[in-house]
Amino acid sequence: MANVLAAAGVTPYLQFGEAQWWYFADAASMPFYDAYTQSAFQAANGPAMGMIASQNADPTAYAQECAFLPGLIGAFTQAIVTFVRQSHSNALFEVLYPPDVNNTALNKLINFPAAQWTPANLACLKTENFTYTGDRNLDLARQSIGLPMALGFPASKSSHLVGIGDYTTPWDKERRLALGAGVESVVLFALDQFCLVGIGLPLGLGGRRGRFMG
Repeated sequence: MANVLAAAGVTPYLQFGEAQWWYFADAASMPFYDAYTQSAFQAANGPAMGMIASQNADPTAYAQECAFLPGLIGAFTQAIVTFVRQSHSNALFEVLYPPDVNNTALNKLINFPAAQWTPANLACLKTENFTYTGDRNLDLARQSIGLPMALGFPASKSSHLVGIGDYTTPWDKERRLALGAGVESVVLFALDQFCLVGIGLPLGLGGRRGRFMG
């Protein structure tokens, strides 16, 4: 993809989308138990990984696992960055991160490698929260929009993706909340839904009336 972008005459800009451990348990456990992960954990820590039954597990009971797992995500994304920049030194990278499905104490720890996903390493941290949009919860959507800034990313390196598939949700208010936060971009997902729902253009800015009572 970086080659395609460079050939088109633009700076390669690549996204790590959902580059995290999957968010919910299956019938048995969370998805940490492939052969590579188990062997790497045991080599680093000695004993085998504990069995984490669900995303609602208490992370204090799995201190070694919660320290190790995000490191694998960070190493994975950093390896891709290093490889791509061997051919395209100017390549930029962003992470798409969903605060809604990571809104448990465990998932917040294991799915955000804070040592690697920093403003120094990423061009942008982009949030999405389809659950909050679907639940019509603009308070939580506002928290999601503000998460990159809370993690030290300036607004110029923050972005927000809004799901627009259900026209009955307050997605447009969420869009305007993101614009009001000053993020560098607001992304509507996705074009096919935009066309099928028949959303009109241009999108409004949210008119307000005020009166001076001096």
